[in-house]
Amino acid sequence: MACRKRHLKTPEPKSTSKQPRFSTKPDVSHSQASAQSLQPDNKNQSSFLQGLHFYILPACIEKTRLNIFKNQVLNFGGKIYDDFASSFITHIIVEDKMDIARIQRIMQVESLPATTIVKSAWLSSCLRNKAVESIEKYVIHQSCKESSRGNQEKNNESDVSKEVRLHSLVKNNSGSDSEYSASDEDIVVSNTQKATTFSSPRNIPVDKWICAQSSKNVKPNFNQDIVDKLEEMASTYQSTNDKWRAFGYQKAIQALRRHPNRISSWEEAKSLTGVGTRLADKIWEIAESGQLRKLKEFESSDEVTVMKLFTNVWGAGPHSAKIWYQQGFRTIDDLRQKANLTHQQEVGVRLYDDLLDRMPREEAAEIEKIVRTAAEEIKEGIIAQACGSYRRGKLDCGDVDVLITHPDGKSHKGIFQPLLTRLKETGFITDDLVSVEESGNQKKYLGVCKLPGPNQKHRRLDIIVVPYSEYGCALVYFTGSAHFNRSLRHLCKTQHMSLNEHALKAGVVRKGAEKLFEGTIIPTPSEKSVFEALKIPYRPPEERDH
Repeated sequence: MACRKRHLKTPEPKSTSKQPRFSTKPDVSHSQASAQSLQPDNKNQSSFLQGLHFYILPACIEKTRLNIFKNQVLNFGGKIYDDFASSFITHIIVEDKMDIARIQRIMQVESLPATTIVKSAWLSSCLRNKAVESIEKYVIHQSCKESSRGNQEKNNESDVSKEVRLHSLVKNNSGSDSEYSASDEDIVVSNTQKATTFSSPRNIPVDKWICAQSSKNVKPNFNQDIVDKLEEMASTYQSTNDKWRAFGYQKAIQALRRHPNRISSWEEAKSLTGVGTRLADKIWEIAESGQLRKLKEFESSDEVTVMKLFTNVWGAGPHSAKIWYQQGFRTIDDLRQKANLTHQQEVGVRLYDDLLDRMPREEAAEIEKIVRTAAEEIKEGIIAQACGSYRRGKLDCGDVDVLITHPDGKSHKGIFQPLLTRLKETGFITDDLVSVEESGNQKKYLGVCKLPGPNQKHRRLDIIVVPYSEYGCALVYFTGSAHFNRSLRHLCKTQHMSLNEHALKAGVVRKGAEKLFEGTIIPTPSEKSVFEALKIPYRPPEERDH
């Protein structure tokens, strides 16, 4: 039977990880790729697929067979993902007659994901025999990680046992998850380096990490003109919900920023990390001509232009933008007059120009002052600090994030609602976007404010109230930049640690993306203590603008 080409949707899956759910912009269509997790129907069934995470490419696989695969994988302990871009996936399953070129065309990617891709016959064999079979006869594309792990599979059982014993040792020595001592760190780091095959630290000098470097000492980028055009391409793909291509371009952009020389040949472009043949073609086209034909095609496309316009509406993403375009809307006025909008989208459309406009640093300082003054009037000794790009010393800001806490460790609990009420009564807060968003012990408000006086514009304001015990980590997290924070988290993984807006933890044990042991909290009474625990130089906020 001939295979019919179809458009592959990658709906946003629901997260099953235990990472904090703390979104700064609640667009229902923005991606947070994670797995659908269902409990097996029969508790007595084998869980031989435990730890395996699958994306099944539906092209050319009959619907009935596809549903059988999904149900059986879940019943036998595996997980199914709806988005092939997720980093959690261990195997991508494709129809038996697929080849690499065809998979790339269907997925619309420059290069295949760094994940093992196997024929569906392999999964059928595993389910039939109720055991994980060798992929040797079925593999189409194998990740380097999977290949290198192949020789260690026989030892995995004993390694996991060592991990479990290590978890018990750490917990027993520390007394509880909220306590931590230097001896615990010695146990975790030295033993996990020997025992684990899942997350071995990379031997990279600390001074090579972005989070250890000052953004003021960044080396000159000899390929900035290429980066600029690739960023436009990434932004365009993001607005059309082509997340995998956008991610591919971002990887190439980071590689170009690190490259010490001007790109002087196609071969040099192709040698960059994460750059495939077609992306190398585009890089070399820009280097040679200063132009990119594909970008010009996008710029002349009515659909792409309108999609970029609509995805700039606060509370709207590619999915909403696509629907509006299909309904015949082409301008922001069309949305104001005709579209069926959520409350957040209505605010985003009504205040479209104001919310897109970046405010001068002086205006952000005035907003911080008003919030701080109101908080201090409610409770003496309160701390209110504007974070984000303002704290990093930028000359202009897109919004203002104000972090609030109290040194006594308890008075922050009564500040949230009284503060919002006072700011609304004075007319400073004009619109709610998300009235309260809770993440553990932290509370967050997202709204719109406006300074008193004539000719003032509406500005985005976030207020985050945190307990003082979490203030050091929260200050790092909400100051950014995003690139700096990603570097910190990656560094933590190499040291068997984890970092988020709540806490820094040591002794974390991972199997792939899954945490087998959450770790023990390291006290971080100050922002500097986070850097000290990671053994990297403290970088003041103005040196984190990577």
